[in-house]
Amino acid sequence: MKASDRILKSHVSIMRHNRFCAWAGLLACGEVQITEEIPTACTDGWNVKYNPDFVGKLSEPELNLLVLHEATHKAYQHMYVWKDLWKEDAQLANIAADHFTNLSLIDLDQGENFVRMPKEGIQPDPQYRGMSVSQIFELLKQNPPPKPPEGSGKGEAGEGVDSHDWDSPGNVPANEMASRSEEIGRAMRNGEMVQRKMRGNAGGDSDGVFGDLLTPKIDWRKVLRDFITETCAGRDESSWRRPNRRYLADDVYMPSSVGATMTELVIGFDTSGSCFGGAEMARFVSEITRIVEDITPTKTHVIYWDTRVAGHQTFEEGQFAVQQLKPKGGGGTRGEVLFDYLREKHINPQAIVQFSDGHVGDWGTSTWPTLWALTTTLKAPYGTTVHLGI
Repeated sequence: MKASDRILKSHVSIMRHNRFCAWAGLLACGEVQITEEIPTACTDGWNVKYNPDFVGKLSEPELNLLVLHEATHKAYQHMYVWKDLWKEDAQLANIAADHFTNLSLIDLDQGENFVRMPKEGIQPDPQYRGMSVSQIFELLKQNPPPKPPEGSGKGEAGEGVDSHDWDSPGNVPANEMASRSEEIGRAMRNGEMVQRKMRGNAGGDSDGVFGDLLTPKIDWRKVLRDFITETCAGRDESSWRRPNRRYLADDVYMPSSVGATMTELVIGFDTSGSCFGGAEMARFVSEITRIVEDITPTKTHVIYWDTRVAGHQTFEEGQFAVQQLKPKGGGGTRGEVLFDYLREKHINPQAIVQFSDGHVGDWGTSTWPTLWALTTTLKAPYGTTVHLGI
């Protein structure tokens, strides 16, 4: 069987698998090329190349792992997100990315033998289980592997089951990179839907296949801006009756925006015991301040909750200072209490931003546009989820 036919057969097997079908959409992102220009396989995070001789000597489980290996690099956009690590130490960046990828796939296989590691490549090491590429990279720096001998033909160490094209993403226009990222995101969401359908589970959480996706360097403020723009599109209009305070200090009289951006915003503040008084709380306060300053809602509700609503502050016309925040709580967690409270009090915001660690028990239901800003790699079952670093 030709290499192209074997790869196609592997794609079909992956699409039919009740767990690995989550990668189905990713397999269609970019182009697949069969070429002898590379020794094994290679990806730039979008396109994938395979050496026909290398493909020919792999068993079906080994080929499945290779195909999924390249798709996982795409999903996490390793060649783009972690390029700074590659610039710092190309050898360790390659190895760290492959440790993460191979361990994830072998763990998800659960001993079924749908995937199997070839003798080439970075063998899964359980000491790195649950770590990000960056965390693995830092550990490798403390105990670096030997450099490949000169004349070995291996180039950068860590190139076993595949090589990584870190340069190509830098030559792609920014708008094209954004388009690729969006398509990858859609492919992953579609894959999760297919997975749930095949498992007969229309709801519920995913099993963490793409758990910490893009957590390391995501610009969550851009996500917030896009979220607000989509929620309040077409509401801006200028008024000279209310001068823009931003320019008054310079004796410049400019119109303000009436009903612009956001008329009423609810900010949910998880003050359960896992967040209260810790790094999470400090991060929440910092980001809430920035939201109010950047968006300047006409009315902002900051609502503190654990197993109940423990406090509710309202700020009018952007009149907000961080020292005015008075978090209350420290108990357990019930994620639905904020939404129940809004219905009870007949508060009808244009949007809700929920700050939490994601350990909320019941997520509740929201009939409003909702953005979850989480400090963990959990994903809310509805709304938009973005991850905050601590």
